[in-house]
Amino acid sequence: MKFYIETFGCTANQGYSQDLARALQETGHTETTLDEADAVIVNTCAVTEKTERKVLRRLSQLQGDRLIVAGCLSVAVPESLNGIRCRARYGLLNQSSASGISALFGVTQNGSPARLPEGIGSRTMPSGLGQSDSLCAVVNVSEGCNGSCSYCIVSIARGRLKSRSVEDVAAEVAGLAAMGAAEVQISAQDTASYGSDIGTDLGRLLDRMAVIPGDFRLRVGMMNPNNVLLIKDRLLRAYQSPRIYRFLHIPVQSGSDEILRSMGRRYSAEDFLNIAGAFRSSFPKITIITDVIVGFPGETEEDFLETLQLIERLDPDKVNITRFSARPGTAAASKYDMPDRIKKDRSRELTRLWLDIAARRNMQYKGQILEARITERGRDGTMKARAENYLGIVIKCQLRLGSLIRVLVEESNAFYVSGRIVED
Repeated sequence: MKFYIETFGCTANQGYSQDLARALQETGHTETTLDEADAVIVNTCAVTEKTERKVLRRLSQLQGDRLIVAGCLSVAVPESLNGIRCRARYGLLNQSSASGISALFGVTQNGSPARLPEGIGSRTMPSGLGQSDSLCAVVNVSEGCNGSCSYCIVSIARGRLKSRSVEDVAAEVAGLAAMGAAEVQISAQDTASYGSDIGTDLGRLLDRMAVIPGDFRLRVGMMNPNNVLLIKDRLLRAYQSPRIYRFLHIPVQSGSDEILRSMGRRYSAEDFLNIAGAFRSSFPKITIITDVIVGFPGETEEDFLETLQLIERLDPDKVNITRFSARPGTAAASKYDMPDRIKKDRSRELTRLWLDIAARRNMQYKGQILEARITERGRDGTMKARAENYLGIVIKCQLRLGSLIRVLVEESNAFYVSGRIVED
């Protein structure tokens, strides 16, 4: 069978799609283009109404006997797919989904139904890194979430926290490192919650991965503040390893404690700032990314002003902004939803603020020589490299992926810096 996978949503979803692709390849199937595929698998996302609409438009374009709809949308909002013609709605993806998807197409090998080799369901050695234009791989360390955010549909789709063992994760990372991965992205719905269901924690997992042989770096995925607070000191110690990018993705969602309580978040704005301050104190050049929901039900002008003030104090490198949209089955769906024009105005104001901050922060690198590793191919003859703090560096060159380089930064903007390679 020839298959094609299209993925919407978060890094974790990308990881699930990578898992499926590797498992299908290990059972003799071939990843190919959309036009040539026998099976078209769409791994969907339901995090916002806007994303849902985007996914449904794409499914309408792809609908037919080849299409398999999988992922969060098919689980959390199955009724949204009633008008989509497809072979199956498959639910959540993982490596063990390969045998079921093969069976949907009646695929046989040597006259027998396609079967997963022994051990695939428990995630054995990966067979490939996926796209040839990148040496970045995603490893999901857990699934689900024990949080109770009033707006979140992901917990409905993914369920309660289920962590993998430390050695299971380490074995997958070691396999990717042996195959030449330059960057391994550690991902989950909330990486900071990792291990709380099996008697361990993220700090211990990072310590284990830091000693795996290979020439690669680890990027730690999104961590919710309330769970970071429980393991902050262990995380700070783990981040001392040169194996780990100085990169922190920690969502605040609002600068107003009243709105945070209404959201069901289990921390205060000051808690959040204390975490960010502790990481910046230990790693002054660390890249900090946060997320904000604007226009949450009940958010007043004063609440929004508190968010603006928090972002000014945080001085982040990036802010992911989402306009609130009610998700079916969540507690916030029953609350009064303010007019879209207010959400748009607040989103634009916050966007202007963080873009100004990010442009200023990146400007500090102009004239500096930075060490970095090339991890991806870009457009128009460019390549992307990452510095130790995960700063994106764009260079015009055609070198081997994984190459270590030194770059003289000549230009910068709010999103990345660019320059030219210099010799030692």
